[in-house]
Amino acid sequence: MRMDTALTTTGRAVLFVHWRVDADQLRPHLPAGLALDTYDGSAWASVLAFEVTEARPKALPAGLWPSTAFGQVNLRTYVRHDDQPGVYFLSVDAGTRVGAAALHSAMGIPCYVASTSVDIRRGSEAVESVSFRSRRSQASQPAAALTADYAPDGTAEPVEPGSLAEFCIERRHWFTDAGQPSPYLARAGPGVRVGEIDRDPWQVAPATADVTTNSLGRPLGLDLSGEPHLHYSPGFQSVVTTRR
Repeated sequence: MRMDTALTTTGRAVLFVHWRVDADQLRPHLPAGLALDTYDGSAWASVLAFEVTEARPKALPAGLWPSTAFGQVNLRTYVRHDDQPGVYFLSVDAGTRVGAAALHSAMGIPCYVASTSVDIRRGSEAVESVSFRSRRSQASQPAAALTADYAPDGTAEPVEPGSLAEFCIERRHWFTDAGQPSPYLARAGPGVRVGEIDRDPWQVAPATADVTTNSLGRPLGLDLSGEPHLHYSPGFQSVVTTRR
């Protein structure tokens, strides 16, 4: 099977927030064929907040894709299909209407338009702090918002094998129950499709964060009020490929 580059995304100032979540709250949102993946005996959900600095599908003319950076926040959980681990996106909020439509229609991800802002404050050598704001603005969709002020609290390094960070962060497949075929997705089983991301290993550091607003889980009935685990990454570049 030949793989062609379809979409390259570059992001920066990434906050990871991980919570233990009652498995019974998550299972109703998964399609048949996917099982929750667990770590330390628990199911987990994570929020990723970051600024997208560049992203454009190969087939889309440059003039139709946003030329300025925008904020994005992902809510996801961790699943397996047979023996293959991956992520399942519960929601994505993106500060660009075109990008939200592309993620939803072509990649099978539930993506919504949001009003976002990302204020990155830099010191002499590195990022000192980030203020992230996102509020879903798409008509007829349930309200969801994230407000977080965060900062790295150490040096970014590869994740430790066997750690929670490896479990939550180092995943290269996402699953979806997209109802129609897509060049970005392969059929994994009845009603389940899978996509693959190519990128270098994440570099992450401990983080501090003040999350003052987080209603992302409310439309799904998810309790994200527990004590979270935090990580920060300076940035990433990921490549999604088409299948021929």
